[in-house]
Amino acid sequence: MPTITVTTRARDEAQDACGRVYFPHRLTVLDPQSFGMSLSAIDLGRVRAGVLAYRGEVLLETAELETGYEVNVPLDGPLRTWTGHADVCATPQLAAVYRPDGRTTMRGWAGGGRLFGLRIERGVLEDTLADLIDRPVRAAAPLGATLDLSSGPGRQWWRLARVLMDAIEDPDGPLAAPVVARPLAHGLVVALLHAVDHPWRGLLAAPPRMPRASAVRDAVALIEAEPEAPWTVGVLARRVGVGSRALQDAFARHVGMPPMAYLRKVRLQRVHADLRAADPARTTVTDIALRWGFTHHGRFAAAYRARYGQLPSDTLAQD
Repeated sequence: MPTITVTTRARDEAQDACGRVYFPHRLTVLDPQSFGMSLSAIDLGRVRAGVLAYRGEVLLETAELETGYEVNVPLDGPLRTWTGHADVCATPQLAAVYRPDGRTTMRGWAGGGRLFGLRIERGVLEDTLADLIDRPVRAAAPLGATLDLSSGPGRQWWRLARVLMDAIEDPDGPLAAPVVARPLAHGLVVALLHAVDHPWRGLLAAPPRMPRASAVRDAVALIEAEPEAPWTVGVLARRVGVGSRALQDAFARHVGMPPMAYLRKVRLQRVHADLRAADPARTTVTDIALRWGFTHHGRFAAAYRARYGQLPSDTLAQD
């Protein structure tokens, strides 16, 4: 998983690094004597996440974001920001949400502090929204300028986001593996659309139209052909031409389980077959588990034992 780690006291280097992860901007250092910046970020393809810290007061100004949406959560104190549509004092309990159709500013960090920032490419958020409401989204989604993180759906979204922060802090750990991090990023986008205000929130609670049975067969065929791929419900739904919620409901009706549960079942089958065929002197359980997308050994072993009645190491050791 591509990562970026920068620590600098140079304004130009700070501006360039932050601009590459988020959006091009002008950085004005208001306290040159104490200025410093650090950034740790991961690139999940069309979603980027990072923890950004400044030492000394600064001002950041962008043109219209155009290509993406962003959510910023100050981790250590308040941050005064203009989202392009509202003047917001963001705090650890209140995220600021930025849209593509607005100029933005941020001013703060006189006492230092960190910020969690999530950048979502415009096409990703709007395609995900279209999947959820089963209709096209033809303009920038007018998301609300704030997201309450202290209760309700916003609190649940923030819990999920903090899992991604763990991946940022440990880029070599299992959470940062693409097969884990990419579905997590997709889940964050879906959860954001359920949590933040926008004109289509009411549609998210409406029952989806049931797709044709052939869409389920096509999705099953995709999973069977490439179970190691980092599938998400949204990616599968787009590949077979239906909405995400509709595919979820159709899987429950025709397959008897959600798409991701079916994916896990197929992956376990492939692991089981490989373990039975493998030479224990030449390979390990971890090698085979990683090959099929399992990165958390404890959860994998528990799922395998629940399905096959023995530990994966026992299967590998059998003649």
